[in-house]
Parts: sequence; structure tokens; C-alpha cells
Amino acid sequence: MSPPKPERVLVVGAGPFQVDLIARARGLGAEVVAVDRLPDAPGMALADHAFPINIVDVAAVVALAERLQVDAALTAASDAAVPAVSAVIEARGLCGIPPAVVAVCRDKLRTFEAVHAAGLPVPQTRRVDDSDGLDAAVEAVGGFPLVVKPASAAGGRGVAVVSGRAGLDAAIERARQYAGSGVLVQTFVEGRSVGVEAFLWRGQVVAAFVLDDQYQPLFVSPVGHSLPCTLDAATEAAVVRDVAAFAAAVGITDGPLNFDLRRVGDQTVLIEINPRLGGSSITELVRTCYGVDLSEAAVLCALGRDPTPALARRHVQPVASRLLIARGRGRVDMVGDPGLGWRQHDAVRALRLSVPEGQPSPLAVDEWSLLGSCLVVAPTTGEAEALAARLAADVVSAITVEP
Repeated sequence: MSPPKPERVLVVGAGPFQVDLIARARGLGAEVVAVDRLPDAPGMALADHAFPINIVDVAAVVALAERLQVDAALTAASDAAVPAVSAVIEARGLCGIPPAVVAVCRDKLRTFEAVHAAGLPVPQTRRVDDSDGLDAAVEAVGGFPLVVKPASAAGGRGVAVVSGRAGLDAAIERARQYAGSGVLVQTFVEGRSVGVEAFLWRGQVVAAFVLDDQYQPLFVSPVGHSLPCTLDAATEAAVVRDVAAFAAAVGITDGPLNFDLRRVGDQTVLIEINPRLGGSSITELVRTCYGVDLSEAAVLCALGRDPTPALARRHVQPVASRLLIARGRGRVDMVGDPGLGWRQHDAVRALRLSVPEGQPSPLAVDEWSLLGSCLVVAPTTGEAEALAARLAADVVSAITVEP
């Protein structure tokens, strides 16, 4: 009698953020199919089957999934991969988020409209189609300061906080470069920034990890995250309840979700929902802090199996991750390994530089180059945050990004 055929898992994208998914799926005994437009993407060599297909070519990805009869489809950190994942889920009748729900999540205005219709707090948001309606849109969101953002881009690209009318036109023009579905102006929400990595199963939040966010001046998105969150227990529980309500408002019942939020008084205000595992080292962060493997849980859920057992917390270790970023877009110069001394530090669990010497960084957000990332542990969350910030500043100071 021949052994049973292994389950076949499609991972859309095979870059650095998808490598962990590929490894965990194989560790669970699955046969992994990876697609990426780059044949030499790091995850391609790890998969059982690798196909050089652009992840935004939804029809090609679906055709491959049908031909290979995949049993699951998923991605991590990549918003560009989400439409193909959801299309495969619909075509194959798999567990996950269907295209209609993904379409709402990927259009920020539709997200805010759905959440607002459910009676939940969101920033006032207006689409700007032309200059004629700009002043009315600004007034509708409460004036300055305000946020300008593409309606459908991700990773902070094209997002700006604008303090007055003088900088508004330039911010809108920059956002248009990423705006497949228009440009939005939005109320600037003061308050405490937190992120949540949540897992839903059959309409219930079965796990949620609330993260503190850290920022760097002039960069609009978080450059770091830390765990455990330093909110008090009652407030953290309220945030988790609010996350469940946000997910229900847009129709998500199963799978991993990444949330950007602001805590204002006793309210949690939604900034963004990403219908996939988060990026910026969040999976590694949660694994280090709690011993929870988000990648394993995501694979189990995609295969239609309850991810709850994989999400049980096993220990608590304060930890912080941080991006290494520098202002500028151009040739990257450094002498030797700027992180060499830090690599010997007992508290440093990961320090990665992703920049080729003498070339521009392959990853960028607007006028910023992303040079790498780090992850550190410490006795407390605050100490971990401080150490990660110090490491990042030291390493980046030894790197030059020429215009």
C-alpha cells in the first residue's frame, strides 16, 4: 500500500518574509509550491517546487494552483500577494479570506466605510479625485494636521503627515505614484500606536498579540515593535475585543490578520487591517517572546485545521525588533561589517544587513532606504526597546547612502 499523498501548500512570494512560511510548511510534512517573479528569491531553493511567476499575475497563479491541485494558499508580509492568494482560495474552495473581503481590506476607504457602518471608531477619511474637491475634503477631516495616503498601497509608501496647506499638493502628488485606487486625506489621530497580530478561526479570535510600536522622526510608519505590550491588562483586553469587532465588520472569519491601531482615551481607533501575517520581524518577535510559531499556525489554518494549539504561549521573554533605515535613495557604502561588534552581544538574537555594497538598497520606502533589521532581548520591554534603538543608530551611523 502506497503512503498517503502529502498535502500541497502554495506560498505566494518567496522573498525573505516568506522563507519562514516555506520552512514551517515543510516541517509539517507538506509539499511546498513557491511562486515568485525572481527565480533566485531565497525561498525558491527551499520549496519542493518553484515557479518564476509574478505574484501579481493572479490568473497565472490560479492556473498553477488548479493544475497542481494545491490544498492551501497563503503568504506573509506581502500585500501584493494577497489578491492571488484569495483568488486561489476561491477557485479551490480552500480555507482563508475570499476575494470580496480582500477587496474591502485593500481599499482603505472601503475598510473605513465598513467599520464606520458597524459603529466603530475610524479616522474621518475622504477620497481626493481632483483639486476641485480638495478644500472640502480637508474641511471634512478636521483640517490640519492631516494624513495623505494612497488608497491601496502598503508599507507606508506614499504616506505623509501634512501640517499645513503649503505641503499638501506635494504630498498628494507623491501619493499618486502608488495610488491604484486613488488618494485619501484622513484625520491625523493622536494617541498611542499599537499593533496586533491576530488569528481568527470560525469567526472567533483564538489568539491576539498586542505590540508596542516605536517610531523614528520623519518616518511615518513604525520602525520597531516590542513585546510584551506595556498596556495594562484591562486595556489590552479591550484592544483584543475591538480587534474582533473590526474583523467582523469587514467579514473576516478565518486566518491571520495584522492591525495598525491608535488607542485614544478608552477607544481603539482602526488605522489599517492587513489580511495576512505581518512583516517587520513580527513572526520572529512573537516566537522569541512567547514561543508561539505564527507561521505554523498560518499553515494549519490554510489547510483547514484549527490553529489554536499552535498559538499557546509557552514562556515570556521581553523582546524588541527594529528596522535599520537611512534617509536617502542611492549607492550604499560601508567599511567592513558595521554590525560586527553587536553580533557578539548576548542580547542580540538577530542582526541582518540586506544591502549590497556599492549599490542602492533593494528595499525602500519613499526617500528612505531599508538597510536591515535587528532583534534583541532584555529583562523588560522598555530595556529591549532602548537596546534595539541604540543598536540601530550605531549600525546606521557607519553606513552612507549617497543621493
